[in-house]
Amino acid sequence: MKPVNKLTRREFLKLSGMFVGAMMLPRPKGVFAAAAGQFPQAEKLGRICVGMEGAWFKLKTEPNVNAPEAGMVWRDDVLIWNREVVANQLDLNVYNQRWVETPGGYLQSSMIQPVKNIPNQPLSALPVNPDGSTGMWIEITVPLVDIKPLRSPAASYWIREVNKPRIYYSQVFWAYDVRQENGITEYLLTEKWGAEPDSYWVDASACRPINDDEITPIHPDVGDKLIRINMNYQTLSCLEGGREVYFCEVSSGGPSTPLGTTLIWRKMISTHMSAGGLIAYDTAGIGWTTLFHGEGSAIHAAFWHNNFGTALSHGCINCLPEDAKWIWRWTNPAVTYYPGELTVSDGGKNSTRVEVFY
Repeated sequence: MKPVNKLTRREFLKLSGMFVGAMMLPRPKGVFAAAAGQFPQAEKLGRICVGMEGAWFKLKTEPNVNAPEAGMVWRDDVLIWNREVVANQLDLNVYNQRWVETPGGYLQSSMIQPVKNIPNQPLSALPVNPDGSTGMWIEITVPLVDIKPLRSPAASYWIREVNKPRIYYSQVFWAYDVRQENGITEYLLTEKWGAEPDSYWVDASACRPINDDEITPIHPDVGDKLIRINMNYQTLSCLEGGREVYFCEVSSGGPSTPLGTTLIWRKMISTHMSAGGLIAYDTAGIGWTTLFHGEGSAIHAAFWHNNFGTALSHGCINCLPEDAKWIWRWTNPAVTYYPGELTVSDGGKNSTRVEVFY
């Protein structure tokens, strides 16, 4: 169903500002069921993000692997995140000694994606882009939401090989249509790059419109920018003229991450990454992707684990979504909102350098 009205981007940004304020008000009736009642009510939540569909894990009475069992949780369960603590008994088998305290017990933090539950006021029409098409970038701001694929069977492994296809907090997609279905506003989402030609309807209240201001470059006039990725310590530093301006833990691919100094050659607000379907990986809505090597290595957001500081990717540099977004905005060259992608064509004269080393 095509939208009845079209908004200019200026009008859209004004509306977005009003919707941000509206999020501070009590939730209106009709907000999708998961946001209204299925998730715990707390400022900070955690989603069990590891394992295949149906996987289960043991809660512990204390923050250590040898503590007695306190209960069970399953993949995609959403729990109240009370606080993060250090293990009270050292586990020599893992680097990450952080645990999350929940009302029912403790879990290793690597298993829990930090999430929030922030439903949004849906738009009745999508903004108009420079070429006259309608659409916008959106970010998922609830722990998880089911999707309704437009066609069956779907082309993508991640949709057709599970019983209940879902998308998750912090994923980024392109919304290009809107409809009313059983009294609920839904957006039609897709991926512009790297994906099979799938589209899926999703409750619009799970989707926060990303506006132009969020992708404005950080320190765009600084020419001497360098990213240093330390493979020994699994850390990333952003340098301006030799001065560190940003630091974060990452998860690299170990030996599969190419070493040396390269230039950023492509950037995308969001992309799809896959290799061998679910046998290897098939992941949608990967936000803030910054490609720095011709073999496909990129710095990007990761929502499927919380084990930063440990090498476990397939060759890329996994970051917390907020870290990946900052790095994406800071690195040169800059990318415009629409279409949301840039492939370098000048040989990298204005591209930020990336150094990967041990």
